[in-house]
Amino acid sequence: MMRLRDNQSGQSLIELIVSIAVITIGLFSVWFLFLVNFNAVKESEMRIVAANLAREGVEITKNIRDSNWLRMARNIPDETYLWLWDRGLGDGVYTVDYKGGLSEVTANQSGKLFYDADGYYSAQVSDDTSFFSRLITLTSICCNDNNPEDLKCDDTTYSSPADDGGCPNNTLKIGININSRVIWTYSGQPRQLTVEDQLFNWR
Repeated sequence: MMRLRDNQSGQSLIELIVSIAVITIGLFSVWFLFLVNFNAVKESEMRIVAANLAREGVEITKNIRDSNWLRMARNIPDETYLWLWDRGLGDGVYTVDYKGGLSEVTANQSGKLFYDADGYYSAQVSDDTSFFSRLITLTSICCNDNNPEDLKCDDTTYSSPADDGGCPNNTLKIGININSRVIWTYSGQPRQLTVEDQLFNWR
């Protein structure tokens, strides 16, 4: 009788250990699925923000071109020359801000975005740093123009910009290529998203 009780006691202990192991595995599986789902939602959220920031960079650049057109239509002169459609949109790398427009990037800038007093993303430096950086790269779109007086392309052949930016001789600047790139880091891994568009002086 004593030997039988020992066997039953041993079986109960084994059953208890197996039960604990099954429950533990189940709990870890649920926790793992929760973490995976949380990370996926967070990364998706950050990607949506990045896409909107990249699109905003393109829209701010378009707004500068459109504002130039409005000034040209009203014939508002500058101190030295009439307003041009591409004023402020020369070849280069820029930071962009919904309040301040484009600013050329200096050697020590990374395009870091901050939160302003209203909670919006801004290129103006503050103590409240965001996860994101944004850089706008503008490149001239040039076409052959052997008769500069007519301000028309000779054909459908396009030229590359000059090494120092702008269009080379015997070419006409007809547009601007916009590359709006947003960079951020999540879970220690770098991420980036780019939106490209082209602006043309079609007026």
